[in-house]
This record gives sequence, structure tokens and C-alpha cells, in this order.
Amino acid sequence: SVFDGDFVIVGAGPVAVPSYEGSDSLSVIPAIGVAGRIGGIGINPRAAGIALDVVPDSDKRVGLTLGPVLRYRTNRSGRIGDEIVAKLGKLKGVLEGGVTAGMAIKRVLNPHDSLSVSVDVRWDISGRGSGMIVSPGISYLTPVSRAQVIGLAATGNFIDARYARYNFSVTQAGSTASGLPVYDARGGFKDWNLGVFTARDLDAD
Repeated sequence: SVFDGDFVIVGAGPVAVPSYEGSDSLSVIPAIGVAGRIGGIGINPRAAGIALDVVPDSDKRVGLTLGPVLRYRTNRSGRIGDEIVAKLGKLKGVLEGGVTAGMAIKRVLNPHDSLSVSVDVRWDISGRGSGMIVSPGISYLTPVSRAQVIGLAATGNFIDARYARYNFSVTQAGSTASGLPVYDARGGFKDWNLGVFTARDLDAD
């Protein structure tokens, strides 16, 4: 099929995301995602980022995945819809870098599908003062024709104390400006995400 050997999938469209980290209001923004495999290196999409798998593919049913991962987190660097939160001031975006590792199982329900379990560990590499986030995930991918695939993915997020303080704490100065109480955020479970996606080669027969 067109997904054998080297291939690249590029997707673009509108996405609804929180207007800032922790917001319950959504903003619609343009987004792009890239996935595929070039020269034996797997390319896997991340929200506002990308991950690479440098472990060569094999014909074995169970294989390992390992490689670098990058993500940009906008935080409160854009428009803040909540007037009270806006009084806390802008919060610069953070570039996160780290490593992803996992396991992929082929031929789970049919001869061409795959089930992947992985974990991303990312740190703030932009020097903003944010901390670490650990994102375990599971995804299932199966072709529905020789030119189209469909997938399901779920991820969770766990954060350390530095990450929590950078994104969610309210300092004394912030409390005075906004009227919110002083709050010292702590690390732990943050949230989870579920997504469904599909891709098709429009040039395939």
C-alpha cells in the first residue's frame, strides 16, 4: 500500500484549544500535523510538536520505539478571555524537549493494524522556569483501504511542582492585581485527552 516504505502525511485544519493553560474557554486556531516515515525514521505528531522514532522497523510483531520529542506550549502568551486571569499578566510560551519511548504491536486485529503504547518525558528547554511533564499514551492505527487509515489515541499528563507553579500558582503580586487568593500549585495528575483521526492519499488508486 502507499503506507509501505517512505511516506509523509500532512494534515491541516482548525482546532479548538484552551485559550490558556487551565482555561475552560476554547479558542479556534489553525493547526498542522505531520506523520510518516523517512529513511527508516518514524515521524509522529504531537500537539504543537513532533516526535521521532529512530529505532529501525522490523518484521517482528512486537517492536520498540525511541527518539526525541519537541513541543511548544503557548501558555498565556496570547489573548486571555477571562478578565480576572488577564490581570495576572502574560505568561511566556515554553519550548519543551525530551524523549519518547514505547512499544508497538503489529497485527492485533488484522494483518495490517498496530497498537502503540508510549510515554513522553519533556522538560522546559527555553529557560522560562517551567518544569517537567510526563505524558503516557496509547494509540491504535488501522487501514480501512489501500490508501486510507484511521486511528484512535488517548494520552494523560502528569506534572512536577515546578511546572505546576509556573502555570497555575498565584503569587502575592498576582493576588493583589487580580483579587484571586494566593495559591501554591502542586504537581500530580493534570489532564487527559482523547482523539480520533484519519488520513488518505488522494493520489492513490
